[in-house]
Amino acid sequence: MNRLEFIEQLKKQLNKLPFDETKEAVDYYEQYFDEAGEENEQAVIAELGSPSAVASQIIAEFAVKDENLDSSPRRGLSGVWFGILAVFASPIALPIALTVVILALTLVIVMFTLIASIAVTGLALLLGGIFCAGVGVLVAFQSFSTFVFYLGTGTFMFGLGVLMIIPTVALSKKCFSWLTKQMSKFVLRRNAK
Repeated sequence: MNRLEFIEQLKKQLNKLPFDETKEAVDYYEQYFDEAGEENEQAVIAELGSPSAVASQIIAEFAVKDENLDSSPRRGLSGVWFGILAVFASPIALPIALTVVILALTLVIVMFTLIASIAVTGLALLLGGIFCAGVGVLVAFQSFSTFVFYLGTGTFMFGLGVLMIIPTVALSKKCFSWLTKQMSKFVLRRNAK
């Protein structure tokens, strides 16, 4: 392959580009051959590689340059449209977002209030059972049936209190774990943006 064949193949490969870009690229490589001289023509061809490889590189550089030139006005215009859309959507979007946040907080508050009320009820039953059993012991010498009643009621209340507290503790651990995971996911998503 000689210089003329190289340039002709390069022109054919660059036919996808605008005429000015093709002319500029061909002029550059013709000047490159001129500076090297006729005696180094084969060395230059060996150094450059195939005309299709050179053309691929030129087309890729043009695509990057063209994308940078064209995308900034588009991005600017799309940014303007996005801003206009945000202004018009804000009377609807802000209340909806605020409602979602308030509902999420309400759900968390209700969940923890429910857990706390079950725990307090269990604790009250536990303490009430101890108190009833104590009263049963105090009245044991007055009436055996009253002693059995208070002791049975106290034992039942104590058992019911234990049955309420143990699952409540396990449930509260799961709820705190779930809430911690959700908050960490939210924080990671916010940091990723």
